Amino acid sequence: MKDTFPVSTDSPAVAALTPASPLDAWNAANPIGTWVIAYPGARGDRPVITRTRAEAGFSRNGLPVVWLEGYDGYLRLEHVTPITQKRAGALLEQRHQFLDLDADSSCPFEGACRYPYLTLGGQP
Repeated sequence: MKDTFPVSTDSPAVAALTPASPLDAWNAANPIGTWVIAYPGARGDRPVITRTRAEAGFSRNGLPVVWLEGYDGYLRLEHVTPITQKRAGALLEQRHQFLDLDADSSCPFEGACRYPYLTLGGQP
């Protein structure tokens, strides 16, 4: 055992065996501009559909966080779920159809309208 040396953690071979941190995995899978569903308060609160505006990093207290468009500050990664652009478009359209309709709007789906006074195809 006299001939063995302590393994340096700076060695490229050891670095290759070390698993990437969850933050590195997030940044590799989700580049800047990725669509996400974010829960600013906590999961279960009303979600926000937005995009990332910077790579994920660490907050001052060491928690993994990400910065989002339209949101001041950052959110913890556990409060953010990445989604596809197609899914984001569908969710934003659904939000528009069910929350932004008024008396002059048309209901796109018969029987699926939140407002019973709206009729399919527009108002008379």
